Amino acid sequence: MKDPQTDVTLSVETDIKFLPLVVSFAESSSRIFGLDAKDALKLGLASEEVFAYLCRMTGEPGPVTLTVRNGYYYVRLEFAFEGIDFDPRGFNLTADVSLDDKGMEEMGLVIAARSVDRMSIFRNAMMGTGFTLTKEKTYPEGEPWEETEAPTSDGLSFGVPAAEDLKLLARSIVGRYDLFVYPGDFRYPGKVVDMVDSGEFSAIAATDRKGRIAGGMFWRYAETSMIECYGPYVFVEGGREDVAERLVAGVVSAVARSEAVFLMNRHATEDVPPGYFEVLGTMDFIHGGEKRPWRFLFRQLKEDPGCKIYAHAGMEEFLKAEYRRHFLAREIVLVRHEGERQNPHSVFGATFLRNQNLVVLTPLWDGADARENLARHVDVLKGEGVENILLMIDLGHGWQARLYPVIEACGFRPALLMPYRGKADVVFFVPGG
Repeated sequence: MKDPQTDVTLSVETDIKFLPLVVSFAESSSRIFGLDAKDALKLGLASEEVFAYLCRMTGEPGPVTLTVRNGYYYVRLEFAFEGIDFDPRGFNLTADVSLDDKGMEEMGLVIAARSVDRMSIFRNAMMGTGFTLTKEKTYPEGEPWEETEAPTSDGLSFGVPAAEDLKLLARSIVGRYDLFVYPGDFRYPGKVVDMVDSGEFSAIAATDRKGRIAGGMFWRYAETSMIECYGPYVFVEGGREDVAERLVAGVVSAVARSEAVFLMNRHATEDVPPGYFEVLGTMDFIHGGEKRPWRFLFRQLKEDPGCKIYAHAGMEEFLKAEYRRHFLAREIVLVRHEGERQNPHSVFGATFLRNQNLVVLTPLWDGADARENLARHVDVLKGEGVENILLMIDLGHGWQARLYPVIEACGFRPALLMPYRGKADVVFFVPGG
């Protein structure tokens, strides 16, 4: 693994005279970290619009810190500041700004959000307040791998695959498995190599006597207490059960001494051996109008220390049933809106998993218009033909838990509880009764 700690930082004041420096900093840093010219230009455009917006929002120039982080397969740009009163409405997928002065002020955020792959808003004691903009590198899509001679299960060896074997593993997965049992990133073999090289992901592969890839698995830290794994993916005909079990056992052994409490498998194949995972829950995955069960499995790696979560009374019964079913110790603190001041506008993030025709909505900023905003997101996504729409909230944030009446009013119901997936547990909601 290479050391990805090559972040660079620029501190300036919110004075428009620094705009050329900010744009040059974002573009030059991102190109050094591997973005091509086109993608670096887009991140530079996003930095220009966000910085210009912050300058307009400040009466007197104040400090703002920009940090460009090298993620190997992505570049992340952070703006951190204090004491700037802003309205992030333009970050919404559904933003439709007017042509008056207020609308033109927000236009920069609309442009910035559409220039990058992901954005988020943070507010915490350590980092202050700010925006995070992520631009992923562009990779060519790989052709599914077709073996001229199929691998066998004789004389298998298991270990960390080299770069070219990682590519073959990714292409083999895409060529042999349904699209909802592997992440969309696997369609780009070069991206898979960078994901593992970054240290964010790990992999194990089985190879036969002739060096042919017989199977493999991937895993990554989702949060400190949660590890996600994918697979097992098995490419042999005879001895599939043995290959699958040795792959899963290899992953469990690799993560056993980590700080994680749970090992989650949200892209489980039919090759998962019995006895290693329990069923966390199942959701419908829709492809071409046909519903198929999407299983989420988990394994407890060490004793659950328990934690405090926030919940609205409307979902208390669902949570208690899930916690009893999985023997999870939780202190549930009930929350609701009690007339306290709200920002006028909310923001929902939208993560697109295009090869699965799936979008995950996440609340990023609380606001009085949350119900109307969420309903607009759903309408837009349905209008674009998105078959799978999920909403995820983090029960470690009281303001997100308070959104339950809004979520229910927009036709969502709780479907899956995932422990320690965020600041605390997260809940996935699906449309429908």
